[in-house]
Parts: sequence; C-alpha cells; structure tokens
Amino acid sequence: MQIKPSYFFIIILLYSCNSVINTLYDDTTARYNAYFIANEVISEIEKELIETAEYNYDSLINLTYEIDTNRVSGLKEKKDNSIQKLSILIQRHPDSKYVYPSYALIGKSRLLAMDIGQAITTLKYVNSKTNNATAQQMSLIYLMRAYTEKKDYSAALEVNEFLKKLSIEKDLAIEYYLNTHYLHKKTNNLTETLNTLFELEKIVKNRRLINKVFFAIGQIYLIQNEYDIAALYFQKCLKNNPTFDMEFNAKIFYSKSLFNSSSEDVNKYFGKLLKDKKNIDKLDRIYYEIGLFNIKREKYNNAINNFKLSVAENKSKRELLYNSFKNIADIYYDNLIEYKLSKLYYDSALANINRENKDYSLLKEKSDVLTDLVNNLDIIERNDSLIHLTSIPEDELLKIIEVNIENNEKKQREKRVKKESQNFLLSEPTIIDNNNKGSWYFNNPSMVSSGRNEFQRKWGNRELADNWRISSKISFTSINDNIEEVVQDSSDEESVEKENEMNAEDLMSSLPFSDEDKNKLNKETEKAFVAIGKIYVQKLDEKLKGINTFKIFIERFSNSEYYAEVIYQLYLIDEENEKYKNIILNNFKETIFYKLIVNPDFEVDEFREYNLLRNLYGVLYDKLKNEENNHVINKVDSLQKIYSKNPFFENINLLKSIALGKKGGNFSLQFELKKYLNSAKDRSTIDFASSLLNSAETVHDDFIFSGLPHFKNNKDDKYFFIIIKTENQTDNFSIKLENTLKELDKKIPIYSFRLNDTTYFDAISDNNLNSLKEIEEKFNLNLDTKEIKVNANFVVGEKNMNLIFKSKNFNEFVKFYNR
Repeated sequence: MQIKPSYFFIIILLYSCNSVINTLYDDTTARYNAYFIANEVISEIEKELIETAEYNYDSLINLTYEIDTNRVSGLKEKKDNSIQKLSILIQRHPDSKYVYPSYALIGKSRLLAMDIGQAITTLKYVNSKTNNATAQQMSLIYLMRAYTEKKDYSAALEVNEFLKKLSIEKDLAIEYYLNTHYLHKKTNNLTETLNTLFELEKIVKNRRLINKVFFAIGQIYLIQNEYDIAALYFQKCLKNNPTFDMEFNAKIFYSKSLFNSSSEDVNKYFGKLLKDKKNIDKLDRIYYEIGLFNIKREKYNNAINNFKLSVAENKSKRELLYNSFKNIADIYYDNLIEYKLSKLYYDSALANINRENKDYSLLKEKSDVLTDLVNNLDIIERNDSLIHLTSIPEDELLKIIEVNIENNEKKQREKRVKKESQNFLLSEPTIIDNNNKGSWYFNNPSMVSSGRNEFQRKWGNRELADNWRISSKISFTSINDNIEEVVQDSSDEESVEKENEMNAEDLMSSLPFSDEDKNKLNKETEKAFVAIGKIYVQKLDEKLKGINTFKIFIERFSNSEYYAEVIYQLYLIDEENEKYKNIILNNFKETIFYKLIVNPDFEVDEFREYNLLRNLYGVLYDKLKNEENNHVINKVDSLQKIYSKNPFFENINLLKSIALGKKGGNFSLQFELKKYLNSAKDRSTIDFASSLLNSAETVHDDFIFSGLPHFKNNKDDKYFFIIIKTENQTDNFSIKLENTLKELDKKIPIYSFRLNDTTYFDAISDNNLNSLKEIEEKFNLNLDTKEIKVNANFVVGEKNMNLIFKSKNFNEFVKFYNR
C-alpha cells in the first residue's frame, strides 16, 4: 500500500503545531505565573527602597534608589522567594523565551541583596549565553549597576559604552537611563549626567520622576553658573505640582538662580518665602540661604545677621547649624579678619559636626590655631592691665575697683532679672539688609502666651544664650541681641560671681605689686608675643601683623631670652633683613640663629642627623621588643658620645632605661624610669615614661609573692643604699639622708619607692660599693639611739634588691645582711 505524499505533509504539520502550542504554553505559563510573581517581589523591594530613600537636595539629587539592605524589611526572604520562583520556571519550562530573562532577574535579586559577586557572575552568564535581545539588555543594565555598586567604575562605563550601541527596548529605557545617571553621578561626570537627564526628559511620564529630572537639570546649570536656564527648570518643577518637600527645595534653588537679579527683587522673593505659612518650620533654611546670597554680594555683616537668625530658628538640624556657624566663622576669618570671633564660631561649628566628617580635621586644626592665638592675646591684655593697675595711686585704684565691683554686681542683677522674666515673643519674619533694617512686631497675646508655655514646657525657663560647646542644647536669640556677649562657659559665669564676692581690699591684694610678680607676668607676656608673631606668619599668612608683633616685642623686651629668636624671625621676613642679620652676627654668636645665618645648611645637617637618629630608634626599639637588652644598652652608650646634644636623643635614652629595667626586674625598671624622668625635657617622652612607670607600679602593687625569698652573695654591676621607712617616718629619714650626702659632698639623687601598703624606702645608687658603704656608715652615725632601733638600712646589690622588691620582704634580707 503506497502512502500519499500529502499524508506526510499533514503529519509534519500536526507535529509542528503541537511544538508551537507547547512553546506557547511554556511562554504563557512562565510569563503569567513564576516570572510575574518574581517580578512583583523585585518591584516590591525597589518600591520600599524608593519610599524610604532620604534625598539630599544640597548635592546632586538621586533619581533612583540607593541600594541599602538595612532599609528593606525581610529582604533575604524576598530575595530567596524571587530566586525560588524563577528557578522553578527555568526547570519546568526550559524552552520558554523567559528562561534567560529569569536568569537576569535572579542576577538583579542578588544585586538588590548586595550579593555583588554572585550577581555579576549570573549576569555575565546571561549575556554570554542568550540570543534573546530583552534578556541581553536586562543583564547588561543590571551588570552596569552591579559594577557601579562595586565601585568598579571603569567596568561599569565599559558596559555602558556597549549598551549605547544597542537600540534599548522601550520597556527598559527608563531603567537604563536611571542607572546610567546613577553611574555618571558617582563618577562626577556632569556633562554625561546632563545628557542622560535630557534623554529622561524626553521619555518620562511619571510626575514625581519628571520633577526630579527637572530639579536635577536645574542643579547642574546652577553649578555651571547658567542662572537663567537653571531658573527655567526649577520653574518647570514648581509648575508640575511637586511634593511639598520638592516644592520647598525647588523654591530655595530658584532663589540661587536669581544671582543676576537686583537686591530688591531677591529680597522681595525671600520675603514671600518667609511670610508663607507653609514654611513656618523652614525659616532656618530660608535665613541660611539669604546669608549665602549676601556672601555672594559681599555684604558680610548682612550675611552674619541672617546666619544668626538661621541659628535662632533652628530646632534640631545639626548639619544646618554646623553650616551656619562655619559660614560666620569663615567670614570673620577670611573677610573681616576678626580672629577672636572666628574662633568662637569655629568652636560652635565643631560642636555640631561628627568626627567622621571629612572636614572635621581641617576645621579642628584651624580652630586650634585660633584658640592658641586668642589665648596668647588674652595673656598679653590681662597681664598688661594688671601691671598698669599697680601704677595708679592707691586711692584712685580703690575707686576704680569699687566702681568695677558695682558694675559687675549690676550686670549680674540684670542677668538674673532677665533670666527670671524672659519672654519669647513670636515675631514677623524679616530679611536683614542694609537697605531694609527690618523690625519685630508683637503677635496677638494668645499666641505669645501659647508659644511661651509650650517653650517652657519643653525646655524650662532658660535664659537666651547661644550654644557654643554642647551640641544637644539649642540656641535662641533675637537679632537685636549681640550673640558674642553670651558666648561664655558656665565656668566663666562662676568665676565672675566669685570675683564679685571679693571686696576691694581683696582685689587690691591680688594685684602684682612686687617686682617678682611683675617679672613673672612679663615673662608670660614675652612668650605670648613670640607665639602670636609665629602664628600670624606661619599659620595665618598674616606677614605684616607678624612683623608688627615682633617689632613691638623688641621695643618692650630688649633683655628677653627670646630676643635673639625674634630678631632672627625679622631677619627672615622683614625688608630690613640686613639690619637684623648684623644684630645676630654681632651680639648673638653663641646661638643657633648665628649658626643658621653663617651656615644656611645647618638645619639641613641637623635634619639629616635627626632622621638618622629616628631610624636608629626604630632599629633599637625592635631589638628591645626581641629582649636584646644588652645590645640596646651598649649601642645607646656608644651613640651617647656623638649625639647626646641632639634633642631627639632623649627618646633613645629612654630605650636604654627600659632595657636596663627589663634586664634587672621591676625595681630596676622603676629606678631607671625615675632616674630618666629626673632629667627629661621632652613632653612626649616624659608622658610615655610616666605611663610606663605607673604601669610598673601597678604591677608591683598587684603582685603576690609566695614563700620566703632566698638571697645570695652576688657580684653586681650596680649597688644601692636603701633606707626603709614607715608612713610616719618618711620625711625624717629623707632629710637625714640629704644632710649625710651634703656632709660627704656627694651629689646623688634620692628616689622614693613604695614597698607595700605601709612600708616605703629611699634609694640611692652608685657603681662603687665602697662609696655606698661610706654613706651607710655616716648615715648611721647621724642617727640617735631611738632612731637606730626603729630604722633598717643597708647596702644591697641589684639582684638582691629586685628580689626584696618582688617579695615585699626586707626583713629576710636584713637577717641575711647581718649574718
């Protein structure tokens, strides 16, 4: 039987139809079941990230979300759920066109959970395997974002360059441009960021998103000083029914675009913002922007007044407080050159900034410089005033003091009255400007009463005072109050009160009438002048002020120990440098300043020596850690002959003291550290040695020795004469030992130690055993019969002394010593 060809055709057709139907079934089931559900879960994560996002309008605004795993509730479960659904789809419908898009969504799920490594691996797999255009574009868009989150910006930009060559599908276009904008914003590429915003402007229909696009474009044009175009985009945003937060910030940024407008128009615009009842909680920001605008117009006093108003209106915004205080400080520092006021406002700025902030170190350094300057200026002013008072006839001086006391008491009474009856009056917001002084108007009594009661309920009945050092306290002030007057610590107020309690005679007696007291104050003043001159020249770049300070110094203090140094400073910076050079060469040949002029490389040579010693210090420190104590001791002894006069050598000497102590024991360590501290001059090494000594003393106090010590007849390199004392005997025997050393004409330092809770001892050391025996004999001859009975003293070698110290038992050694 012969089968007709037409039957074969029908069989093939039926088979093909069945295959198409199966594929359609796979695609439909995949699309509307697992793929749809998984996509909804991912959308839910993205929605939560968008809704919880905090927008910082003062930097370029974000259009899309920042990935933050802490902001999504149940993120792990949601990620696992989406991946599970997509994995089921891939297993059950392997022929579906949604297989590779599902892989791409798995990559995105991992990306949203910040599992960046796995996300990149998955997305690369999709891109390398699929011919599906949708899946490929999805994987590349998510891969670009993954590289951006990883901060591998070169890889992200490479992916973006590839995507630019593709015709992005309509459904993916917005997501593509949002992630592209995110990448260019991270890399600070304003040109590409702006180009991406223009693309989004063409296709975005969502009102909230397009308003962000308008706002972002306006921000970039502001940065580029294209004020008119910036204004146009902020107006577009405002006309498109933005959220309240977006509306307020768009109005603020629109004000920034009015740079080319007249002051009258700008003040009019800000006036509307201030009077708008919707902005009642935003007055701090409005006044702040007015301040910034005045800085641009170089109206610095107006700017300061408006920044103060911003502070007064600020309830809890630390960043805005910080910026207000910092701007005031910068104006006083850079423009008005009022360093005392600048220092106060930098202190306030620092109180409202976290130490982690990138500007903290720079601001702290500037504040410290100004603190140093102000402290020294205050020293000069105070000391000169005190000395001047002593030159006034006594009867006149008494009257001046009495008037001063009376004025201080009056001020204190006024403060107390003000504190007890202080009212906070609600007022009409006004702009502070030279051409518009502004005024304060009383609102109706019910609002005054309500506001006062609410304030007192929350804050108590407190005085108007700016907060300068405590970040949690909020400042309230009126534009008519001088903020500088209340910039004081509570400790200052206490000192004023104590001063008021003193009568005129007490104050008179505290003045420096004696030459000794005047000389002491003048020494302080000399030092302050030198410090101020250096600060002006070296840290504030105020060369003329530095020169004037140094010249006042040499007129006033020609016999000062700092005179040669100041002359040398003038030689370096003044036009009459030859004059000052000759003074050094003729009168100060023994000073370092003479050497610096004669040999300009002197400091270079000294610097090389300093670096050499620093390197040697590092080597010796490592040896000390490795318990190579003898090597350290011998090396320091050899270096002593060459470098002992170098100030840094004090650090190396400390290593020797530690090595000697470690070699001998806790007593030896304490003895060597006390000996070192007796002659040390460098503050840092003194602090370090003191901390080591405190630690050694603590270890000794806490140590418990079991059993009895066993002493031996040792040969030691070092011996000690020890005098045991109780608490009641400490002074008597110490004085007798001092007298004994004087009688024998021996200049040996005495060091005191604590053996236990009730027993102390004095120790002196000498490498010559016979010398100590002589001291012992003479000391005992000077004791009376009663003292001999109660006192124990002996000469002991270093090894046995460390054992006495360790065991806290000198009686066993006395038995051994007397045998």
